[in-house]
Amino acid sequence: MKRCPQCNRTYTDDALSFCLDDGSPLLSTNVPTPSDPSATVQYPQGRDTAPPQATIAFNPGQVPPPPTPPPAWNPMPPPGPQKRSVWPWVLGIGAVLVFMGIGVVILIFAVASITNDNNNNNRNSNNSNKVANRNSNKNTNSDETNTNTNTRSSLSTFTDDFSNKSWGTGDSQYGSISYQDEAYHMHATKGGFIVMYGPDKPEYKTENATVRVGLRSIDGDPPITGYGMVVHGEKKDGKLEDYGFLIYNGDNPKYKIVLHKAGAETNVVDWTPTTTPRTGTSPNQIEVRIRDLKMDFYINGQFVTSITDEANYRRGRVGLYTSGTGEVAFDDLEISK
Repeated sequence: MKRCPQCNRTYTDDALSFCLDDGSPLLSTNVPTPSDPSATVQYPQGRDTAPPQATIAFNPGQVPPPPTPPPAWNPMPPPGPQKRSVWPWVLGIGAVLVFMGIGVVILIFAVASITNDNNNNNRNSNNSNKVANRNSNKNTNSDETNTNTNTRSSLSTFTDDFSNKSWGTGDSQYGSISYQDEAYHMHATKGGFIVMYGPDKPEYKTENATVRVGLRSIDGDPPITGYGMVVHGEKKDGKLEDYGFLIYNGDNPKYKIVLHKAGAETNVVDWTPTTTPRTGTSPNQIEVRIRDLKMDFYINGQFVTSITDEANYRRGRVGLYTSGTGEVAFDDLEISK
C-alpha cells in the first residue's frame, strides 16, 4: 500500500508512483501498525478495479492542468426512409407504350395489306365476272335475237273487254245473248246449252295460245250443268267441234272438260270437286294454256288438270259456253300467242 504525504490518500496499487490528486510521490506503507490485530497475516495486495489513469509528470509546485472536456457533439438522427425515384417507372411505362404503339402500327399495316389484297381479289373477281357476264350476255343476246326473230315477232296479246259489240247477240230456241254493262251476258233454255264462237278473225284463234276469261253468276245461282270457255272452236257442216272448260261455283264447286265432235258433247274429264272457284256472285277466271297438243287448265291462277288434244283440233277460235237457265256474264277475254 502506498500513501500520499501531502493529502494522505492511500493507494493499494503498488504500481502507482505519484498521487493522482496532487502528483506527490507516494510513500510505501507496508509495515502494519501495532494496533492491527492481523499484522502478522500477509494478504495479497488488492488491485484497483478502476481503469488506469494516464500518468502526468510535472513538478510538485505546479498546478495540474484541467481535465480535457469531452467533445461536444449531438447524436446523429436516425436515417429516414430513402425516397425511391419515379423515373424507372416512367421509363418502363413509356417503353411499354412505345412497344404497344409499334404493335398497333404493324397491325394496322397488316390489316390494310390484307384488305388491299381482298379488294384486289374482289376487283379481279368482279372483272372476271364482268367479262363472263359480257360474254354470257353476248351469247344470251345472240340467242334471244334468234328467238325474237323466229318466235317473238309473231307473239302478241289480244284483249277483248266486250266494250265493242263484235260478238253475236239475240234470242233463239237455245237461249238469249246480249251486251250489258260492257260484259257479255248469256243464259240457255232449260235442259240445253249455248256455245257462241268469237268473231272469225286471226286474233281469236287459239293455236299455241294462252287464253283466259273472267266469268260470274249474275244472281248467285250458277248453271248446275256448268258454264265456261271453249277453244279450237270450229263448225263443220254446221256442227260444233271444240274443247270446253266448264265450272260450277255453287255449293260444292267443281269443274269438267268436254269435247264437242260433230255437234255431240262428251266428257273428257268428268266433274271433279275443287275448292278453287269463288262461290256465289264472286267473279272467277279460267285459263287454258295450249302448247301443240297439250292443254293445261287453271282456275284463278291455280293449275287443276292437263289433257292431250287427241282430236287433233289444234286450230279454231275461242268461244263461250253456258247451260241451264242461270244467267252468267263474261268479261276481259285475253289471248296471248
